[in-house]
Amino acid sequence: MTAPHILLIDDDPQVTDLEKGAEVLALNPADANFGADLSGAIKNTDLILLDHNLHLDQRLGLNASDGASFVGHLRSWARANEVSLPPLVIYTSEDSAFSDESPALGPAVPLNGSFVGQEARIAPALDVEWLISKNLDGAARSAIGLAEDSRRLHQIAGDGRMSLEETAAFLELSQGSAWSDIAYTSIARWRPPIGEPGPARAGARGATAVLRWLLHQVLPCPGLLVSNRYAAWSLGIELEGFEQAAERGNSDLAKMLEKARYAGPAHGLYPPRWWAAGIDFIGWQLREQSYEKGGIQLALDAMAGAGLSPIAPPEKVVVVNSDLEEEGLAAIDQVVEIYPPGWPAEALKLWMRRDEAANDTAAKSMIDPADLANLR
Repeated sequence: MTAPHILLIDDDPQVTDLEKGAEVLALNPADANFGADLSGAIKNTDLILLDHNLHLDQRLGLNASDGASFVGHLRSWARANEVSLPPLVIYTSEDSAFSDESPALGPAVPLNGSFVGQEARIAPALDVEWLISKNLDGAARSAIGLAEDSRRLHQIAGDGRMSLEETAAFLELSQGSAWSDIAYTSIARWRPPIGEPGPARAGARGATAVLRWLLHQVLPCPGLLVSNRYAAWSLGIELEGFEQAAERGNSDLAKMLEKARYAGPAHGLYPPRWWAAGIDFIGWQLREQSYEKGGIQLALDAMAGAGLSPIAPPEKVVVVNSDLEEEGLAAIDQVVEIYPPGWPAEALKLWMRRDEAANDTAAKSMIDPADLANLR
């Protein structure tokens, strides 16, 4: 497989790490031929990396003044020239450059800090596919991985438009599992940006919209895919035990979990993700074993070996904080449902501890008014 092509827009480009896995073309926006070189290079590019601090003229006007503002110029040029842009990624050492921006996912309050760990929330607000901090170990590897994903996406699309079948293939959904058809239906319910059948033109976003959908919705919002904590909760076992079971390669549970592990595009940008349909199937198997053997603990011992414990009563749900970060489990009578702006309708419901929500202004903005009076 040939190396992907990365276009780096930076006035002080550092390409050594990027060149270990990609063909890199670095362009300086201060160069006289920048516009012509850029328009000529885009059609053969798998990923565009934009440095944020470009040391451009900061006077108010119609010209771009930094990497984020240059995004709009690129989008406008693509529309005018009927060019489908590859993914746009801000690649910067200024982790707090967008601390005053309000995320597109979650409460409409400033990010107030680094974008690291909040990429899916802030990227839509900046109209980019992703952000990468140069300060992190593996930053270049993340960029190369996205470029490889972009190349494969456009190879699958062919004509720049994606069908549901092509989207499932891009996500590397296995067709040999008992739960594959259910997962395929779930992909459709998550409303991927399907372009076929449709007009011949793919539009200025082209197949890149599918990668954007994956990065901004599917991976950060549990539903089609789930995190370790949601997977453990769904199976009714403690998180630590779930993580241990996933590493026990010879147990029946570990083998089933391996088939349910998401290993598709962009999986390295997040902690482990699991196909929810696969986890639900394992849960059904666990319940069947429980009926046959006379209890959930006996079923766990048979499927995974000793050491796993079921979640103790009372009934619990996964809870998050106002930044939508998972915080653990809480009893159902101690939580309140929240409705974050930008949260996909297809995703799982979100819950927050009542006592935390009562003291969090941002959280209160996401709660149904009928529930506010009962927070405490």
